Amino acid sequence: MISTATGFRSKLEQYFLQNQLMTAGELDNLNLMSEQGGLPLEQLLIANNVISQATLVEILGGIFNTKVISLKDVPYNDMALLELLPDDLMEEKRLLPVSNQNGRLSIAMVDPLDRTAINEITFLTGMRPQVLACLEMEFRDWWSKYESVQTIKARGSIEKQQELTSTLQAASSDKKERDASTNTGVNLDNIKQQAEAELQDNANPLVKFVNSLIIQAIDMGASDLHVEPRVEKYVVRFRMDGVLKRIVEIPGAMENAIMTRLKVMAKLDISDKRRPQDGRMQMTYKNTDYNIRVSTLPVTDGREKMVMRILRPAKHITDFKKLGFSDKDVTHIEHLYKAPYGIVLVCGPTGSGKSTTLYTILNKINGEIINVSTVEDPVELKLEGINQSQVNPKADFTFASSMRALLRQDPDVIMVGEIRDYETLEAGIHAALTGHLVFSTIHANSSATTITRMLEMGASASLISAALNGVIAQRLVRSLCGHCKVPYEANYEEKLKLFSKELERLEEPLTLYKAVGCPMCKDSGYSGRQGLYEVMMVNRELRHLISAQVSDLEIEDAAIENGMTSLVECAKSKILAGLVDFTEIERVIGPIIVDAPTESLH
Repeated sequence: MISTATGFRSKLEQYFLQNQLMTAGELDNLNLMSEQGGLPLEQLLIANNVISQATLVEILGGIFNTKVISLKDVPYNDMALLELLPDDLMEEKRLLPVSNQNGRLSIAMVDPLDRTAINEITFLTGMRPQVLACLEMEFRDWWSKYESVQTIKARGSIEKQQELTSTLQAASSDKKERDASTNTGVNLDNIKQQAEAELQDNANPLVKFVNSLIIQAIDMGASDLHVEPRVEKYVVRFRMDGVLKRIVEIPGAMENAIMTRLKVMAKLDISDKRRPQDGRMQMTYKNTDYNIRVSTLPVTDGREKMVMRILRPAKHITDFKKLGFSDKDVTHIEHLYKAPYGIVLVCGPTGSGKSTTLYTILNKINGEIINVSTVEDPVELKLEGINQSQVNPKADFTFASSMRALLRQDPDVIMVGEIRDYETLEAGIHAALTGHLVFSTIHANSSATTITRMLEMGASASLISAALNGVIAQRLVRSLCGHCKVPYEANYEEKLKLFSKELERLEEPLTLYKAVGCPMCKDSGYSGRQGLYEVMMVNRELRHLISAQVSDLEIEDAAIENGMTSLVECAKSKILAGLVDFTEIERVIGPIIVDAPTESLH
């Protein structure tokens, strides 16, 4: 869903008030209608006959001091042009490239005064754009049609993939016949040489299939690609928005060839099917480099399962509000990154947005007067002014060893990609206790259970209580599709889950929203994801509790009493705002438990 533009609204409103085209009260009413109905202010101005579209274009041209163009004739399928910028940047900043002639890039923007967006365009393209203005209502209409075109293309891609599978099945039969007629025995060196040769042969149907499979995963926004054995076949599933979806079936006759191809690309041992293996590959697509982690696992019948994690480079830094943090949580995080020393941890499962949160923090504290150094696996976004390193296990440059090296580099702030073992944790605690501010991620279920996880790794309670400043726990949930979500009247059990501490509200009517499904969301009912957060500040009381090694439940209760909003309460607020539904929330964080028995509340 495209957010309402705010960068130029104050100037537009100021113009209307100064020229007495509207009163402040009338403008407030239109702003309220805009917020409640999700419509651009300019569209309401025209619909309410306050001003004509032609006059509005003339006014905006004067405000922006640039030409205002129409988007009605801008094509949706000029991919050579549109691929210059990532979709998420265009949607978030409400802009799109409209021409690129002789190295002169022209960009239409709803808010041409957004200097941050212009700088990001320059960074991504290497070109200083010519900035043009456009109406937000036209941009929304253009973007809606563009998304529809992309949806149709994605579906067509799947159909082409299935056709390619059939072609490969026929090719497999031919290959088996040739192999049977020229049976000269198995030679492992020959197999490896053949696989390497096929790796360079882009005309080979097998190469085309595997490459297009990975490209399709990237195009569809998948975070993981699963290749899994089934009875007499393999299936490929993509994890999109946190949920697995079956994409295509691989005929049994082709499974060995495809697994071999993928293992060669990841530099794994193609002859070893008895042990788990880990590798990685790189792919450049649409001028973007993707790191892909590959993991194999032996399963029954001598077959293997493979999972490929697609590590997408972050395109741009956002802010805490756009990530979904509340005002209170933003204030707490500011206190954490303004501290002179200590450890701040971000916890959550894989793919929950921990790196994005850390990059946003680093972008806030980055400056000329401090030395910020990181060690990551991999470096997802290069930040100007920050010294970033990437782990290299083959050179014995791990998270733990890198910490020792970083401490000799006179750092003020250190960011370690992940705390995986006691050695890394010990180094982080040592750095925090010697005057450094340390940021890292850790796998834990909640802010309070992070303490338990650190104790389990071997750290002493007294050192944890002295070094730890705070923990940010987070999850990603799918947002309801704004095009098809429907309202409904909440039942008693749902209201009880939401208002277990405000029983007087149980008898009040309550409207919630649920998923339906439409072409815009690929019939899933959901579009995009947003964060659930809890920010635990470690104050004096919590330090005493940590030193005493009390349970994580006691720590959580104390943190809530001191102002922490739990993941569950954050989720409830998103449900009440109509952004998510119960089904998605309980899929991600589990059932919402009501403390008091239901029957005692009737």
